[in-house]
Amino acid sequence: MIRHKMNKIYRIYRHTFLFSILLLVILTSCFKNEPFPTADFTFAGNNDFKVPCTVMFTNQSVNGYSWEWRFGDDSTSTMKDPIHLYTKPGKYDVYLRAYTESRNEWASVIHEVIIKDTIPLMRSHESPQRY
Repeated sequence: MIRHKMNKIYRIYRHTFLFSILLLVILTSCFKNEPFPTADFTFAGNNDFKVPCTVMFTNQSVNGYSWEWRFGDDSTSTMKDPIHLYTKPGKYDVYLRAYTESRNEWASVIHEVIIKDTIPLMRSHESPQRY
């Protein structure tokens, strides 16, 4: 009787142990040993833009495999080095997220892009000139 119970306990332990090993193998195969990405970018123009303007973004991320851009005007892109057209003046927070190949890890960065109006504003003490 004791021997029968010991065999039953051994079988349960053995199955639990084998299941744990199998689960560990499956989980570790799902995750790649990838280096953590860093996200960064530059853009041409040094914030001296006037509406309408096209801004060229240069991705300088390291260990990134795919990218998600948000340009601050509800437009997005997944290109590595996108070009974006701004049609309204304003300050735009441009957001870049760089993903690893498995998309398990990511890094992000935000830079501000300033787009100026092409029509100069009149100061309150100036009056329009009449010709």
